[in-house]
Amino acid sequence: MSGTQTQIPALPVLAPLAVILFAAVGWRLRRTPGRLLLGGAAVAYALAVVAVTLLPLQIATGDYANQIPWYEKGNWLPVITIDVVTFVANIVMFVPLGVLLALGDRTRTRTAGNVARIALACSATVEIVQFLTNVLVSSGRQADVNDLIANTLGGVIGFLAWRAVSVRVVSAT
Repeated sequence: MSGTQTQIPALPVLAPLAVILFAAVGWRLRRTPGRLLLGGAAVAYALAVVAVTLLPLQIATGDYANQIPWYEKGNWLPVITIDVVTFVANIVMFVPLGVLLALGDRTRTRTAGNVARIALACSATVEIVQFLTNVLVSSGRQADVNDLIANTLGGVIGFLAWRAVSVRVVSAT
């Protein structure tokens, strides 16, 4: 038997990514402190999602790699295969995205439908990367259709919750 299992830890991936993203946000939003703070929060949130969903990256080669067919490296059955704890954790993970989208909408023109599409696109990106890394380097991260549902729901809940709170605060003043 031959093969290796290697792990790429989070810090060597996140540190340069953080520097690049914070620098880009700082340069782009340098004139407006409020927008700069929101952009910084968005970058911090994105880095946290990457850390939780993709890192550390496991790489298996040789006898350890790809012992499962590619089509079995994802959960394609919605709802009936839900793990409740994971489902709730995925909802909670995307609530901040909805809040950030509500905070970034100065004209209040964004709708829950727009937020659902954005959350779905972000979640699909994570799930596709998880699936591809599992197929290509046997990362062990499994793509799950239930995560798409939970993440989208979490984004919408965060958006609607922030809108409800902000409307009450504005009307109370």
